[in-house]
Amino acid sequence: MKKTLLFVTLLALASTTFASSYSYKSFAPENDLWKEDALLKTTNVTEEMFNKIIDAAYTVFGPMAKQNRESLKINRKWSDSTVNANASRMFKYVTINMYGGLARRPEISPEGFALVLCHELGHAYGGIPYISTWQKLSVEGQADYSGAKDCLRKIIQTASIRTEFEPTAYIQDTCKDEQLCMRAFTGAQSTADLLATLMGETMPDFQTPDKTVVNETLKSYPATVQCRLDTYRTGLLNSRRPACWFKD
Repeated sequence: MKKTLLFVTLLALASTTFASSYSYKSFAPENDLWKEDALLKTTNVTEEMFNKIIDAAYTVFGPMAKQNRESLKINRKWSDSTVNANASRMFKYVTINMYGGLARRPEISPEGFALVLCHELGHAYGGIPYISTWQKLSVEGQADYSGAKDCLRKIIQTASIRTEFEPTAYIQDTCKDEQLCMRAFTGAQSTADLLATLMGETMPDFQTPDKTVVNETLKSYPATVQCRLDTYRTGLLNSRRPACWFKD
C-alpha cells in the first residue's frame, strides 16, 4: 500500500513538472485586450500580410529547424482575438501560435508583428541564457534580444514589407536613413508601444533607457517595457545586452 501511494505521488509530481516544463512561453502577460478586437475599425496588418510574415519565418528558420532535426510549426490563428503570441518546444517539436488579435492592434505595424514572431522564434533559437538548459528555451530578455538582432531584418526583407512608415528623428539619425534599419527600429517602437498599452505604463523612448542593474539574469519578463525597448535597441545595434535584465 505504501509503495503504491509513493508511486502515485511520484507520478503526480512528474506529471506536474512535465506540464510546467512544456508550457508555452508568451510574448506578453495574459491580458483582456481581446475584448477590444471587435471594436477596431482599421488595422495595419492585413490577413495577407499576417500570412506573408509567417511564410517568411518558415523560409528563414526552416533550415535551422531541419539542422536541429526538429519540426517547426507556426499556427496561424487569424480569427482568434487573443492579443499575444507563444511558443513551446516538446522533444523535437517547436510550436508557435500567432494570433489575429495581436496583428489587428492599432499599435502594431507589420514590422512590429514580425518582431513579436521573432521573439517567439528567439525562445526556440535564441540560445543562452535558457529558462531551462534541457528544454533549451531562451529567457524572455534573450528572446527579445535575439529576435531583434538575428531575426527581424531577415523577416522584413523576406516578407518584402513595403508599407508606409514614419521614422522618428532619432531613428533616422541612428540608422543614417538606411531603410531596412529604420523599418526594424520603427517595428521595435511599435511593439513596445503595444506592451506599454497592455501593461498600463508610460510609452517608452529609445532615448530614455532603463537604469536598473540586476543582481542576476532574469528568467521572467524584464521589469519595465522601457527595458524591453532597450533590449530591442541593443539587439538591432548588435551591442551588449542591457543590465536591466542581463547579468554579465
